Amino acid sequence: MKIFILRHGMTAESATDDARELSEKGVGEVDDVVRLRRDAMQGVRTIYSSPLLRVRQTLEIAAKILDLDGRIVESQDLKTGSRLDEIINFVSSLDFDSGDILVSSHQSCTSILVLWLTGEDILIPNGSLLAIDVDRPVQGAGKILWQESRDGSQVKRSSGFVDQF
Repeated sequence: MKIFILRHGMTAESATDDARELSEKGVGEVDDVVRLRRDAMQGVRTIYSSPLLRVRQTLEIAAKILDLDGRIVESQDLKTGSRLDEIINFVSSLDFDSGDILVSSHQSCTSILVLWLTGEDILIPNGSLLAIDVDRPVQGAGKILWQESRDGSQVKRSSGFVDQF
């Protein structure tokens, strides 16, 4: 299966983190990147979201572009500040036989998820999309297929990410 990881777009200012919405730029980032890779994402059957508003907004845009009528599944394991055990719990709950999935969350979650699945230490910029091919929920079993961003920037390998393993 393929796991597509879509980092939420840029956000507007807000009094609280929970209330932060996508900015106009963030909406455009998400719209552009999903349209760029729409054909590659036709196998997506399930969408998983962090509980925060900006991530749900990101996935609502993606679902509309991909013509997906299914609901967006909210996961507490994908919240801001989730740790390795929560990410492993999330991956372990996935049905690897039901089609591709789309996941959106925050920098910490997306980096840990990619690192655990592939062994690649990558920072995913706001409004960018990464595709991983993985057959089973095992550490290091995935392979990065591509990364896409609105401005065409390449995968950002981290040089100082804290190793949680």
